[in-house]
Amino acid sequence: MTVIHGGLSDQERDALIGGREVIDLSANLHPDGPPREVIEALRGIDPGRYPSIEAEPLRAALAALHGVDPECVIVTPGASAGIYLAVGALLAPGGRCAIFEPTFGEYARAVFAAGGVVVSATAGEPRFDVSEPPPAEMAVLCNPNNPTGRVVPRRTVETLLRRTRVLVIDAAYEALAEDAWDATALVRAGAPVVVIHSMTKLFAMPGMRVGYLVAPRAIAAVIRTMQPPWPVGAGEIAAGLAALDAYEARRATVPALRDRRRRIEAALNALGAMCAPSTTNFALAEVGDAARFRAALLERGFAVRDATSFGLPTWVRIAVPSEAAMPALLEALRGAYAAVSGAPLDA
Repeated sequence: MTVIHGGLSDQERDALIGGREVIDLSANLHPDGPPREVIEALRGIDPGRYPSIEAEPLRAALAALHGVDPECVIVTPGASAGIYLAVGALLAPGGRCAIFEPTFGEYARAVFAAGGVVVSATAGEPRFDVSEPPPAEMAVLCNPNNPTGRVVPRRTVETLLRRTRVLVIDAAYEALAEDAWDATALVRAGAPVVVIHSMTKLFAMPGMRVGYLVAPRAIAAVIRTMQPPWPVGAGEIAAGLAALDAYEARRATVPALRDRRRRIEAALNALGAMCAPSTTNFALAEVGDAARFRAALLERGFAVRDATSFGLPTWVRIAVPSEAAMPALLEALRGAYAAVSGAPLDA
């Protein structure tokens, strides 16, 4: 099973657009790039020494951030590794796992890798509300969801908890959503919940592979038995600590990102495209033919995510760019939509 992800490869850039500059809006990263503190921290890494066997002191700093005991935190090489680790440790072979689609494709792959069975709870267009799943030993919920950007309220999540033995919440976009709530509050309350976080999106450092999960001590202890030593390197530990130093400053930039998303949605709505009600740093828009629209935008210097692999062949996901790139993006959206729909540019 192959899962398609965002991110424009060098090979695709060369093949499709001849190597010219393209702004990649397909991976939902913060447009400001990694914080300066992260770049500076990486300069001091000594590759000749082993890192901490359990990623200290990053684990302790993350525990302090979320108000939990360090034994509740497990650092992983990216959030995706945390998904596989949690599912592999907690789902028995043959066990049923509910997944709320459309959503991130690695959940189903992790379930299959663990020998489990996927039970799909599909949310219909255009609002993509979470539907109640059949009972299952485990459920995996992306909240805020990728690709829709929707946030499931805590009350609904607590209802889902009553239909499963353990709930895994992928909170990779929590810090970027305007109406998100703190999923680790469920962990602090002792609920059978594993919350997975990513340091990739807010801090725009996907090359460092820093993620972590937070779970009640008993659940974390089970998961930890499945994790090999030295889960991340010295660079990841240093980058994670530096990112936490920049946390408040980076969070202060988030309202501006959400304002840009609303401007993108307004421009698409004016063209006739329908947008799902996102709350994050990306928009999901129905544009008629996702593959053609993506190709038309590539010709205009922007890469977006064709949502066909999410089961949405008429939708694209568009991350928020820098403010400087907004005028060019809005013009490119206009041109691409006209090219795909046949509508005149002055319509």
